[in-house]
Amino acid sequence: MKLYSNVTIYFCIWAVSVLTIFYLGYSGIHHSGLFADDFIKSFANWDGGHYLGIADGYDQKFQYAFFPLYPLVINLFSKVTGNIFTSGILISAVSTFFAFHFFYNLILMDFGKEYAKKGLLALMFFPMSFYFLTVYTEGLFFLLTVATFVFARRKLLVLATITASLASATRLAGLGVVISLFAFLYFTKNLKRKNWFVFFAPLGFILYCVYLQNQTGDPFYFLQAERYWNRSLVLPGSALAHSFKLLITPGFIGQNFNSFLDFIFTVFGIVMTWKVWKKLGIDYAIFSIISLFLPLFSPTIVAIPRYLLTIFPIFILCGFYKNQYIVFFYQTFCLMLLSAFAILFIGGYWVS
Repeated sequence: MKLYSNVTIYFCIWAVSVLTIFYLGYSGIHHSGLFADDFIKSFANWDGGHYLGIADGYDQKFQYAFFPLYPLVINLFSKVTGNIFTSGILISAVSTFFAFHFFYNLILMDFGKEYAKKGLLALMFFPMSFYFLTVYTEGLFFLLTVATFVFARRKLLVLATITASLASATRLAGLGVVISLFAFLYFTKNLKRKNWFVFFAPLGFILYCVYLQNQTGDPFYFLQAERYWNRSLVLPGSALAHSFKLLITPGFIGQNFNSFLDFIFTVFGIVMTWKVWKKLGIDYAIFSIISLFLPLFSPTIVAIPRYLLTIFPIFILCGFYKNQYIVFFYQTFCLMLLSAFAILFIGGYWVS
């Protein structure tokens, strides 16, 4: 995998900027008191604490909602670092570093250098990009996802199969990676008998289902575990419709501004996914649709802004905009939200 000097510089500037915001925010705002008042440990606020807990094995059944690969890798790295917090942060940071290079390379292959730079910057400016440096799955999952797309285009199908399988053991949206891989191979006429091994792409997901079957008697128990988080299967879009009804209630937005932002981000994701379908390749479209609509089966849209972060075709499309005023508005608006969200997160407040 080729490393690009400009991408490395962008990554360093972005990472230092996010870490600076984290530090200034941690030092300057009142801590929520919900988590340990420790700067390093604050990188594992909210879901991060569950991933660290699972690193030593699943303890409670509600934890089965979290797929196993990321905490497993944390466990392995902690044997070297001796600290699970350090391991989680390093895994996310290193994964993101290489993911940015894969992402740049992917756009470079499909659309050219100008769009590669713009797409990468659109991703870095996105308000939820700080999650790439926290103890969350975003960095690792993003790496495995874009690596699969790159390997498939280079006809390195063994590697594409491996990364897709690992992605399916990282998050449920990894199935979108698997299906998009199959679609790409089918439409490029590379889904041949000699490439039979690509059907092992969902192996990570299958192994987790086998584990759940042995532990609970239900191979899809991760769906049951979601109920602990007030999530269950509902008609897609019903949560969005319910949110809209609440937002038009007088005085609701002023008291629930986060809900307003969740709604705006969700609408943004739907519009951009529709445009991905219209303008980009079939594999990009399939991955985007599956990644976005899986959380829309939930009765809440509270985490969708964060889920958009790894739906990378959206940011490829953002790089297509040439109007300098639109680009400037996007970067300025996103930078303000990125700073605010990063400060709130490190202070122990819920963001997404």
